[in-house]
Amino acid sequence: MRKVVDSNFLRSNGLRDYLAGSPKNLALLTDYAAMEAYKGDTLLSIQGSMEILAEFPSQVLVLKNTLVACGLHGRTSGLQRRFIDESQTKGFSAYCRQLAAARTGDPTLIRKLMEHGEEAKRHLEERMLSDAKTLPTTIETVAKGYTAQELAILRNDEPYSEEMIKKLVLGVLRTAVAMFKEHPRVQHLPNQKDMPNTFIFRAALSAYLLALDWIAIAGPKAAFGASHKKLRNDMVDINFVAYATYFDDLLTNDEKTIRIYDKARLLLWRVFGCQISGLNA
Repeated sequence: MRKVVDSNFLRSNGLRDYLAGSPKNLALLTDYAAMEAYKGDTLLSIQGSMEILAEFPSQVLVLKNTLVACGLHGRTSGLQRRFIDESQTKGFSAYCRQLAAARTGDPTLIRKLMEHGEEAKRHLEERMLSDAKTLPTTIETVAKGYTAQELAILRNDEPYSEEMIKKLVLGVLRTAVAMFKEHPRVQHLPNQKDMPNTFIFRAALSAYLLALDWIAIAGPKAAFGASHKKLRNDMVDINFVAYATYFDDLLTNDEKTIRIYDKARLLLWRVFGCQISGLNA
């Protein structure tokens, strides 16, 4: 089993139970999980967040960061393998030893960890918070595309109508195409067959489902009253969702993230024709 680990699950006994259950159970670590682990009091936070993984270093796969993932092609062959950062995965045991050395007071390693912490803080507290400010307007715009009857379907968690599926597909495609055109790692638009397997497409789908979740649970205007930090956390969570759709599961304690992940997998399989673990058997 290969399961992506949400940052909120890194200190969970459930993670230890999963890894101890079988040497074939692998934990997949993303760049946002690492950034979340570094934020706050870096030296204490990173030690606590990596403690369980450090007990099972050979069962950790480090995934390529989001910037690189966005540039990966979507051909089915070798899809999972392309996301694995072989170098960082091989070096994870050494990284755990460095954490242990930093805990004993090694000044060079402490300085290095603090630098990572500052970079994580800049990304999460500055760039991501800035992006989060636009989320309420996006949610409201998505809601305006649905009729009163369709909004009731969303609120009641009923099966989407054919027309709602069409709107979802069009909305996701528009978002994905805009992201493809703006991203520095993308040279050209992928073809129709490969596009649903690209990270950008799955991130766009996850973001659209986040908007629908806000609309269904709290209402289309509720996000305007939410803190930017909460909205930022939502954006981080859909990054975990996008990565996890390529593998066997997502280890998380967050109910909203689970809802979005389950819907993303189902739509990728039923609507977009992707090979999804556990659904194509």
